[in-house]
Parts: sequence; C-alpha cells; structure tokens
Amino acid sequence: MKRNLFVPPIFILLSILLASPGCRLDSQWKHEGDALLLRSRDLDDQLVLLNTQIDSLWDTTSIQLANALPPDFPSIDRDIFINARNADHIRMFMSYKLLDSATQALVIQAGVYDSILAQQVHGLFLARQEFEREKIQFLGQVEKQDKSASQDYAEKFRTKENLVSQ
Repeated sequence: MKRNLFVPPIFILLSILLASPGCRLDSQWKHEGDALLLRSRDLDDQLVLLNTQIDSLWDTTSIQLANALPPDFPSIDRDIFINARNADHIRMFMSYKLLDSATQALVIQAGVYDSILAQQVHGLFLARQEFEREKIQFLGQVEKQDKSASQDYAEKFRTKENLVSQ
C-alpha cells in the first residue's frame, strides 16, 4: 500500500493556527516592551531637561544677584542670597527688604519660574509612578507565559540600556 505524502491544506492551516499564539504573544511582548523602554527613556530625558532648566534658572539668577547686590550688603546674607537657589529662602531674610525693587522682582520672577518647574517635576514624578505600575503589570503578564522572557525584559529595564531592537 502506497502512502500519500500529500498533506491536506486543513492540516497545514491548523498547524499554523496552533503555532501562532506563541508567536503573537512574543510579537505583542516585543511591541509592548519596546514601547515601555522608549517611554522610560523619554521620562529620563524629560527629567534631565527639567534639571538642566532648574540649574540654568538658578545659575543665571545667582549671577544677576551677585551683580545687583549693593557693595555694602551684609556679606553673610550676600553669600546666602547668591547660593540659596530658593526664592522663599531669600525672601525670609530681613535684608531682602533692603534690596531695590528690580532686584526683589528678580527674586520673585525666579521663584515663579522655579515653582512652574517644580510642578513639572511633580507631574513627571506622577508619570514615572504610572510607568512603574505599567512596567510591573507588563512583567507580570509576560512571566505568566514565559519566565525567561520576563527576566530578560526586567534586565533591560534595570540596566537602562533602553535599546529597542529593530
């Protein structure tokens, strides 16, 4: 009796369908993992930018204060004002009232801008918390299906390589 080597198309289709859920999960994990890695990098970049803006604000303000303070201004207060990097701290000194209105306005403006940046840092902190929840949820879902893949993604997040494969 001769065996038929022809495989009916239904068996081929069935084989593909049975094999594809694993492929779809791997593809979905890759897509979600890459998106999370990109988001992590974006959050890190935003924090660097905000910290740079804060440093720039206070570097500029310190230089302007150093130039604006009168020569007879108390030396201890001068040092504190120039290095404080905090408008509320500067305003609490009695000697702040000795400053001319333009210098007081400089401190007030720096405080306003610093407050705006602080709100942005707080928003970024909340976004980072949400990201961490999503990352943990993602790793948990992957771990249910493939512990090794979950460990690989966890390592990528830990090392901050944030390399998205192509």
